[in-house]
Amino acid sequence: MYRVKELNVVRKKGKPGTVKIALAYPSIYEVAISSLAYQMIYFYVNSLEEFVAERFNLVTLSGEEPEPYSLETRTSLRKFEMIIFPVHYEPDYVNIARLLLAAGIDPRRETRKSPIVIVGGLPLMGNPEPLTGIADVIILGELEPTLPKLLNLYLENKERIGSFFDSLRPEEGFYVTHNLPEDVTVVHAADLKLEFHPIAQLQSLNKYSVWERATMIEVSRGCPYRCTFCLEGSVMGPKRDRPLSQVVKIALDGTKLNMSRKVILYSLSFFDHTNSDRILTRFINEELEFSVPSIRLETLNEERLELISMGGQKTLTVAPETASSELSFKLGKPLLREKLVEVAECAKKLGIKSLKLYFMVGLPWEKESDLRTIPKLVKEISNISGFKGERELKVNLTPFIPKPQTPLERVSMESVTSLRKKIKYIKSALGGLADVKYYDPRWAYIQAFLSRGDSTLSNFIIKWAMYGGGLGGFRKTIKEEKPQKDFAKSLNGELPWDKVRRHVVV
Repeated sequence: MYRVKELNVVRKKGKPGTVKIALAYPSIYEVAISSLAYQMIYFYVNSLEEFVAERFNLVTLSGEEPEPYSLETRTSLRKFEMIIFPVHYEPDYVNIARLLLAAGIDPRRETRKSPIVIVGGLPLMGNPEPLTGIADVIILGELEPTLPKLLNLYLENKERIGSFFDSLRPEEGFYVTHNLPEDVTVVHAADLKLEFHPIAQLQSLNKYSVWERATMIEVSRGCPYRCTFCLEGSVMGPKRDRPLSQVVKIALDGTKLNMSRKVILYSLSFFDHTNSDRILTRFINEELEFSVPSIRLETLNEERLELISMGGQKTLTVAPETASSELSFKLGKPLLREKLVEVAECAKKLGIKSLKLYFMVGLPWEKESDLRTIPKLVKEISNISGFKGERELKVNLTPFIPKPQTPLERVSMESVTSLRKKIKYIKSALGGLADVKYYDPRWAYIQAFLSRGDSTLSNFIIKWAMYGGGLGGFRKTIKEEKPQKDFAKSLNGELPWDKVRRHVVV
């Protein structure tokens, strides 16, 4: 089992009757600890007298997984009453089944007696169907309005599990897979409450981890934009800003408790926060280092770039998505070519060390001429701004992946072969000028296949897990199971996620 030294670990003995919950992240430790949602659940559950939460994660990403024991007390996963899996990424579905199998727990919901398996997260808010044969309950909604209710109802009904399942209502964000409701509501929090946001956060104390320690802050949730390809913008509900006073408190108290003066500010578009400039100015005055990972190009100006530079951020990341004006219009994310060049030039003058650009390939309407605009734009930016070479100029290529609940939910995914050719062309065109990285088209295909799948995929996922997950396991499972429908291709008629259409704010 993975052994790690950590800061701010909660170790509760609990009294007789305390409910033991396993918080299992379906990936490796380094990914788990960087998830703010994972930490929110961990600290909230452990703040309640009647509950104790202990953590699990994978040791391997594919192949044989050793029997999982908790990080806190090395207790077997089988010993817990309930397992909660927060999921950020569809390819991690197989890792849920891998962890259960490694623990000797039946991954099949219909034949499993215990423990109760709960899953939730952004991909499930888009489409819960692929996990209905594995999970007992799928949470469709945000933590604040759902987790307290789930825990309270379990306390009231834990001696009568059938009554517990019956008490979880689909209109309150609970998809109980034993009952298969016709309609399910996605539930959003009206505001962001401090009680759910941990200030003391789990920090690795392993060698070299001092450079990675930071206080994570969710500055806002939701997005005011509606890009046609984006799942987050479609299902994350209305934009809500965390109050300035909360952000400052989390940052200042967090620097003491987390042994780091670095802050990471999470948001879908940071500078759309009503107090974004005041937040950064305050942090600079407090001599805090900060990182702003998500920035919309149209919200940037020289003053904000200067704030970013003064906060110690070395890389400016911008996602044009496409270099074609026509495609950008169809994506709902207008290409501001002159603005992009101007921002890059200004960033270079202000001492920002590198520029990272994100583009998609394989868009539904993409022509060869559209593809050629990507290296052309990157070269123009480099020539004018001065960012050049693999250390200074970075380009990330991501295959377009159609997602449920978006305007592009029915379109087909481009073939892996075609995507590889497009990526190869861009890498060749930018050779030596930029460091070009890309998301493997094979995993992009798997992500599309899973994200738009139906309930028949649960058995597929379990078989895949039995083969150890990974690309090799997926290929074996495809050959053996021969799915009747390729969910990465265009979809017609009724969609698996049609029952998830209503959103409420509570």
